[in-house]
Amino acid sequence: MKQPTFLERFKVYTMLRRIYDYYLRPRLPRKIGVYNGVPVRDRALFDITDEQPNYEGALIAALRDVVATTDRCLIVGGGRGVSGTVAANLTGPSGHVTVYEGSHDQVKLVRETLELAQVSEWTTVHHAIVSKKVEIYGESGDADRISADELPNCDTLILDCEGAEISIINSLDEKPENIIVETHAVFGSPESDVRAALNNAGYSVVDKKTEYEDRGIHVLTAVTDEELESA
Repeated sequence: MKQPTFLERFKVYTMLRRIYDYYLRPRLPRKIGVYNGVPVRDRALFDITDEQPNYEGALIAALRDVVATTDRCLIVGGGRGVSGTVAANLTGPSGHVTVYEGSHDQVKLVRETLELAQVSEWTTVHHAIVSKKVEIYGESGDADRISADELPNCDTLILDCEGAEISIINSLDEKPENIIVETHAVFGSPESDVRAALNNAGYSVVDKKTEYEDRGIHVLTAVTDEELESA
């Protein structure tokens, strides 16, 4: 019998992979995976890879550089709850972390991740879109809509909101001491424009970390000019 060629085998693999990813995987029970040290229940039962040690590496590294015990942190873009968990572990119960997430499915995942990490007592999760909807994972459902000037006071503001970063920075009423922002050139928020918005708002960028150079995803850490002058 004639053996299939590499191209034929690859086509079969691709077809089976698509069937698994789009039809079977979403219906499978979920197991716990580990994202940059944080347990998250979102891996499908038959997924081979359960650990993502470099997940959101640049953003998590920036959080660990900046967030301190007793801090009040505010995160726009909760994702899987990894950044919220890391921030809550850094602030401890004497601080507080508030998370805003616009996706109906993701907000449930954020809450579950915080509970798994046993930090939910000093965290608050809102199902809400801040400023404007650019890109979210899944449907927004009945998410609230709030403007950036309605955000509560905080010590550190973390923006991982897939393209809404600049509009939030431009509309801030209260100025947190620190802003950590992930830029998304692919969604209309390139690093240069985010830097300009931060400068116009009275911040200086003191650190840059790169996540995906080809997609324009970088993490900028900025501090108020007043804080730098008093340091």
